[in-house]
Amino acid sequence: MAVQKVTLFNDRPLSLMFGGELDHIEVAYQTYGTLNAEKSNAILLCHALTGDAEPYFPDNGQSGWWQQFMGDGLAFDTAKYFFICSNVLGGCKGTTGPSSVNPKTGKPFGSTFPNIIVQDIVHVQKALIDYLAIPHLHAVIGGSFGGMQATQWAVYYPDFMDNIINLCSSLTLSAEAIGFNHVMRQAIINDPHFCHGDYYESEPPEKGLAIARMLGMLTYRTDIQLAKAFGRATKAEGVYWGDYFQVESYLTYQGKKFLGRFDANTYLHLLRALDLYDPSLGFENMHAALSRIKARYTLVSVTNDQLFKLVDLHKSKALLEQAGVNLLYYEFPSDYGHDAFLVDYDSFDGKIRAGLE
Repeated sequence: MAVQKVTLFNDRPLSLMFGGELDHIEVAYQTYGTLNAEKSNAILLCHALTGDAEPYFPDNGQSGWWQQFMGDGLAFDTAKYFFICSNVLGGCKGTTGPSSVNPKTGKPFGSTFPNIIVQDIVHVQKALIDYLAIPHLHAVIGGSFGGMQATQWAVYYPDFMDNIINLCSSLTLSAEAIGFNHVMRQAIINDPHFCHGDYYESEPPEKGLAIARMLGMLTYRTDIQLAKAFGRATKAEGVYWGDYFQVESYLTYQGKKFLGRFDANTYLHLLRALDLYDPSLGFENMHAALSRIKARYTLVSVTNDQLFKLVDLHKSKALLEQAGVNLLYYEFPSDYGHDAFLVDYDSFDGKIRAGLE
């Protein structure tokens, strides 16, 4: 089934949190399952940093980013629930972003695309849910960057959902994680083809984007998983300054693969939105923001997550508890580290089901 699209904010522009506005915002989204007569079984899925509107392909001819988790009888049960997933504002998979054509100029936004944060993304998602005439959500679910979106939903619209499920995401990003993102951004903006973000009519900054992706992959996995998969194995025809070890070849492959599906400007904007996320923006303080949450909140952490580390999840847990949030908290180890919420179905299955009951 093809991705569905709708244009929102046609009559009134969206005012962005950090200034500026956008109108005629195109949103790519997909739905799965059947909305019941009471419209009480709708669930919003919020994708991670490089995801899109298609977490699942029912015909199994292709593999979505949550393919293992969705389907009849699985944790995200398409026979029981009606799922909605949209590409985020600023994305490059159908929703208005830097690579989209600016209707005022007839050219891609590029460097003129405004700064966005998670709060702006959630406002667009809410407009989509309103367009679909869904009055209430059974749950909002997301992992990593998607978990931040789910949290903001609970803060902004406390009466609109029954459950929040946040997989592997703290309430704010650590200094170390911001540092990783800074290095990735520098790789992109220092690529000679970046052209301040206006590269759409010439060669894109592929080398910089590939390097950024390679660094990102190292934060998503664990040393345990990499040791098991590659160890110190070398390539049969390794290159001294290139892919000499198998792990180097793997990272090079991941970097090149990324170029075919992602835009460098989108990566920059979403990385910064990740850095800047703070649910207390617009409120007196963090306690005031989190105290608005009425939904039952499930927080799941992986003990050896190298991006959203356990110490930061513990801080988030404490802040939620201090705010009186009805919290279910889980933590466990996984060789897959941060990526576990995408691939380690056995570890997450029961916890997701419990969060939806």
